[in-house]
Amino acid sequence: MTRLLTCGYETGDLAEAGANTIGASATLTVVSSTPTPRSGTYCLKAATSIGTFSTTHKRFTLAAAKTDVWVRFGMFIHPLTATAEVPFAGFQDSGGNAQICLTYTASDGLIRARQGIGNAGTLLGTSSLTVSGDAWHLIEWRVQISSTTSGITEVWLDGARVINFSGDNTAGATSANVQFLLIGQPSSTLASAIAGFYYAFDDLAINDTAGTANSGQIFDGNVFLLKPNGAGSNTSQTRGGTDTGANFSQVNELPPSMSQYVFSATAATRDTYALENVPAGSWTVNCCEVLAYAQNSDAGAGSLGLTVKSGATTNEGTAQGLGITAQYFRQLYETDPATSAAWTVSAVNALEAGTTVR
Repeated sequence: MTRLLTCGYETGDLAEAGANTIGASATLTVVSSTPTPRSGTYCLKAATSIGTFSTTHKRFTLAAAKTDVWVRFGMFIHPLTATAEVPFAGFQDSGGNAQICLTYTASDGLIRARQGIGNAGTLLGTSSLTVSGDAWHLIEWRVQISSTTSGITEVWLDGARVINFSGDNTAGATSANVQFLLIGQPSSTLASAIAGFYYAFDDLAINDTAGTANSGQIFDGNVFLLKPNGAGSNTSQTRGGTDTGANFSQVNELPPSMSQYVFSATAATRDTYALENVPAGSWTVNCCEVLAYAQNSDAGAGSLGLTVKSGATTNEGTAQGLGITAQYFRQLYETDPATSAAWTVSAVNALEAGTTVR
């Protein structure tokens, strides 16, 4: 499997993915307006209320260090009259050291790639096209690091490659890899901005180049959340908290909460639910991911296997241990377990998803 992360913050919850850093007089929120999301109902927003933009970002941890990755996201910039060069994305190496970043300058509307994370690192490239403010743009970013002296950095803006650098794209004494992606304002130093300046992000995905599926450039796309909307083939868990009258409606509120839920203390107890359909349109499905918000009732052992039922095939993912604090759990399916082939829209529309107690 080569899809490393998919996130559109469609739960409406900032905790859905990534760790938060929020600086003074800045905010990091999930919003449904200002701006209108690129797709779905929500997007991520990093903003400042004063004339400087302190470190404010999401930090996503890849499961292992990588030497060749592709990132895709939608980005909306509300620059007002800011003129300074402000970072919006960066990578750290496996030791957490600043490696490489992308910046935006409102005065010329250009994206720049630099070593390190900030606006003072060695310039690797400047985009050949401008980014307009107050509009969504598609950003695709490739970082390949062959060694501490050689690599490739490519940036695509709205489908056109605007930066193509080959050479040393590492910073200082960093390792020849990346493992942490930062989006927002990732620089550890204050960036000059203006009160009300913000970045917004949507439809985030990360691929590496291994395997045969999702193994390279991601191209344009959207992230949709398909909520439970009916009973599935398995309804064995018990309703807890506020009783909504059905198991599926215990688990489809946004943002998710523990005020209503399903539970069981018996291993192999399973719930699966019918889901909303993919939005109307012509779609190619890259992957499906089961997302669950769950916790254990006490400090004892407890785990869940996130589960899908496609056609006659039920597939339960590897059991994931629960803690006493609610958190998000994921199970990625890059192909349809019923066919071992790429997902079709009809298969996704017929899919059931849920959990199995372990």
